[in-house]
Amino acid sequence: MTLDTLLYNGEFHSMDDTNSIYEAMGIKDGKISFLGKDKEAGEIEAKEKIDMKGKLVLPGFVDTHLHAMDYAETKKFIRLNGSNSVDEVIKRGKEHYSKHGLYKGWLIGWGWNQADFEDGNEFIYKKDLDKISTDYPIILVRVCGHVAVTNSKAMELIIKNGVPEEDMEYIDTEKGILRESAVTIYRKILEKPTVENIKDMILTVQEDFLKEGITQVHSADYFSAVPEEDWEKVIIAYTELEKAGKLKVRTYEQCMFFVYENFEEFIDKGYRTGQGGEYFKIGPLKVISDGSLGARTAYMNEPYSDDPSTRGIQVLDEKQLRKFFTKAKENNMQVAVHGIGDGAIEIAADILNEVNKDDLSNPMRNGIVHAQITNERILDKMVKGNITAYIQPVFIEDDMEVAEARLGKERVATSYVWKTMLDKGIHISGGSDSPVVSFSIMENIYFAVTSKNKKGLPKEGWMPAQRLSIDEAVRLFTINAAYQSFEENIKGTLEIGKYADIVGLEKNIYNIPKDEIKDVKISFTMVNGETVYKKD
Repeated sequence: MTLDTLLYNGEFHSMDDTNSIYEAMGIKDGKISFLGKDKEAGEIEAKEKIDMKGKLVLPGFVDTHLHAMDYAETKKFIRLNGSNSVDEVIKRGKEHYSKHGLYKGWLIGWGWNQADFEDGNEFIYKKDLDKISTDYPIILVRVCGHVAVTNSKAMELIIKNGVPEEDMEYIDTEKGILRESAVTIYRKILEKPTVENIKDMILTVQEDFLKEGITQVHSADYFSAVPEEDWEKVIIAYTELEKAGKLKVRTYEQCMFFVYENFEEFIDKGYRTGQGGEYFKIGPLKVISDGSLGARTAYMNEPYSDDPSTRGIQVLDEKQLRKFFTKAKENNMQVAVHGIGDGAIEIAADILNEVNKDDLSNPMRNGIVHAQITNERILDKMVKGNITAYIQPVFIEDDMEVAEARLGKERVATSYVWKTMLDKGIHISGGSDSPVVSFSIMENIYFAVTSKNKKGLPKEGWMPAQRLSIDEAVRLFTINAAYQSFEENIKGTLEIGKYADIVGLEKNIYNIPKDEIKDVKISFTMVNGETVYKKD
């Protein structure tokens, strides 16, 4: 047999059950067909032979939670990450307008974080954005995506266009603040995306993912860039692109719904978890139960330490969650529920266990996305129902700056407990939640194994007992991620017969100081045995 490609003189970490390491790998028809030593490889015929020159090669990376459409669209927005003052936000807004003008008639920004402000301001308000302009609408979304602020013109248009009664409680017209489901309400005023627009967004982001070694994303797209009611356009766009052979990155769609009737329509049209082809599949029902820690909208069992007047927000209450989860179970739909606060996570775990009490082995691999603020009782409930967790190690970069103020030492001590989850047998996979933060897998692995910020602080790590080994961290984005999409038998490890989705690194992360992992670049990315990215 003549192979299509033979890679040799490398260090191939399989991430299989025995952590096998090989020197060479062969590819035939997009699948791995040989693994072994260089001496054996030398006797094999191949159309192409590539010297790895000692490079580390891993299974292709998978990000198990992000928003690809939103990331694509934010490339056209004002990027506000790192703004250290309200004046800096205003300055960036004016500069963006002068260079790029408006997007669909609005000036839209993403990424500000009041925790970064060094000017004494605790937030940003309508009066601040009016300093940019009152002639055209402006909306700036916080880095978490759960809070936004508008100028007077934008608020005027939002109110004039009509606000659903259930969203009014999340709008402060005087201060120009929108929270949770109200954050995207301005979208109803914008021109809706067509299927062709969505295709363009998908194709726009592929190269960015491949450059980071990402060969598959689990993406929640029915939210902001694509309004929830246009959910089917996303499925059509991906399906048509796959048929045309234009997809290079695999996608497992997290089907996000706030409105039960939209999910009901989805089910009535026959869509189910697992449907699709090699490059696009329907994934879980995705619902949001609360907000974010930074915005104090994550739903807590007890009040916030730095604002005792609030426990956060329940985006979907117990009755609504039960209705969604029951419908999902009746129709073989996997469930992924956003839960950050301990209150939201515990409620979600309780209802998942209640709805699935006849089989707590969790055959649908239902999970909680983020699963940040926890305690022993909550973790035990997750263990009881075999509930999985989609974690984002990269979140600690920002959260370590505010967590103790928001929660107090006692609650922080039992949160972000990835190692404890593993020790308890909870299945965890890794993601980024981009565009909330970067989808760099190397940065995510760095945060998981060091528990430090990018500056290397604290020196001993923020949560040193929760640090993962390099293998454990890599598994978050390979085999553990494959399990979350029921694909562990076809991808996630380097084993014969599996997809030849692989990534080569410029440096060997097992042989360098852990503090350097975040800076390691991707040398090449292969999907189905085809080189789809190669570093210059």
